[in-house]
Amino acid sequence: MLAPGSVCRSTDSGTTWTAVNTGLTDAWVTSLAINPATPSTLYAGTEGGICRSTDSGTTWTVVNSGLNGAVLSLAINPLTSATLYSGTDDGIFRSTDGGDHWSATGLTGQGGVRSLAINPATPTTLYAGTNGGGVFRSTDGGDHWTATGLNGMVLSLAINPLTPVTLYAGTWGGGVFRSTDSGANWAAVNTGLTLTNVLSLSIKPLTPATLYAGTDDGVFQYDVVSSYALTTTASPSSGGTITKSPDQSSYAPGTIVTLTAIPAAGYTFTGWEWNKSDSPTIPPTVTMDADKTVTATFTAIPTYTLTPSASLWGTITPNTVQTVLQGGSITFIIAANTGFHIAEFSVDGVLQENISSYTFSNVTSNHNIDVKFEQDKKQTIIVLQIGNSMFTVNGTSKTLDSPPVIKNGRTLVPIRTIIEALGGTVGWDGTARKATVTLGRATIELWIGKNAARVNGVTTPIDAANVKVVPEIINGRTMLPLRFVSENLGCSVVWVDATKTITITYLP
Repeated sequence: MLAPGSVCRSTDSGTTWTAVNTGLTDAWVTSLAINPATPSTLYAGTEGGICRSTDSGTTWTVVNSGLNGAVLSLAINPLTSATLYSGTDDGIFRSTDGGDHWSATGLTGQGGVRSLAINPATPTTLYAGTNGGGVFRSTDGGDHWTATGLNGMVLSLAINPLTPVTLYAGTWGGGVFRSTDSGANWAAVNTGLTLTNVLSLSIKPLTPATLYAGTDDGVFQYDVVSSYALTTTASPSSGGTITKSPDQSSYAPGTIVTLTAIPAAGYTFTGWEWNKSDSPTIPPTVTMDADKTVTATFTAIPTYTLTPSASLWGTITPNTVQTVLQGGSITFIIAANTGFHIAEFSVDGVLQENISSYTFSNVTSNHNIDVKFEQDKKQTIIVLQIGNSMFTVNGTSKTLDSPPVIKNGRTLVPIRTIIEALGGTVGWDGTARKATVTLGRATIELWIGKNAARVNGVTTPIDAANVKVVPEIINGRTMLPLRFVSENLGCSVVWVDATKTITITYLP
């Protein structure tokens, strides 16, 4: 800010200065802006408004139509120089006719707008530094504004002309802050700065790595480093690896690096650790505005055992104790040998449906899986014919002691050979004239000449419809009623009258 007699001009690179105030209505000049297309046209912001000169400052004219408040800052659209912005203590005003007329934009209040900066590549994007609200950004030429990530009193702004996403903010008491993502995130760059009230900022146009800061303690120069190093570590080192995208040994300032943590087998990724004072940005996205170290932490995943067991006559695969990570899964395949089947299947002692495979999913504890096998039951088919001593067992010919006969409408047979072919036994008590037939869990007791028998201890009529049907001795052979004996032993009996054949089927 200049004292009264405020605007001075030098034509010898600053060696000498001459006051140029003719027509200037207010001596307190807070800001100046020069038309980039017509440098002889310039604007002066004062506490009373704006004055314009079209002759390099020799004479001035007031251009305040529609403008309110003291003017604190000025900016000109570099591509459309008729468009100007003025930051006042009442917000931001815009002119599209070289200052002849002004209208308020979308940003008002905020205690006054101390500084303005326009993106040279995209002039519809501009930034405003306010007295108390920090930095605001507009992407539509000032119609709408949103707060960026920097708060506080911002006295000055500067944009890197070669990389417009990089901008600097000079603050009152906080020094200089830099953003490399159009204001979304900011980091202090104050090394060497002895006074943190930064009144003005300027970037060297051709070498924008050099920045100048004007303070009450003088002008300071900041030389931006050309690159930064990003160091990544895994904790523990065996827990996993980290990839960087882009993957480089060093990074230009403002580069955004994406980190990906890849756990090793048996580990899980648990989070990032970094120096939060170096960067407010939370990994996995890191903005390179300083040398940084980021650590990925990993934790070993708990493991559990799955123990299989199988009896003879079948297999379970895998058949050894399996170690599974927490949350993992594994499938066991169960197979019976030929002629056998699964008799019993249990998991952790609880009986399950007999199935050929079982999957443990989302394992969180130890488990046991047990399977037992047993031999398949074999069906026996016996075919007899009335009057024929030959019969077949599953197609194999056998011989009876005496051929089957029909007596009192029922078939009598010498039963011993048939029962033994089914796997049973026949006992004879000559004193009691009693035959005892046993097969599986069934026992039948029959007496010669009696029309009742005992089946598993229960007296049962041999033929309720024909009391004449009794066991007999014929030709010295004990002949028993075939259907009664067979059906009470669990067999099925089929009679074919045309061939006089009887088919007995037994499935244990």
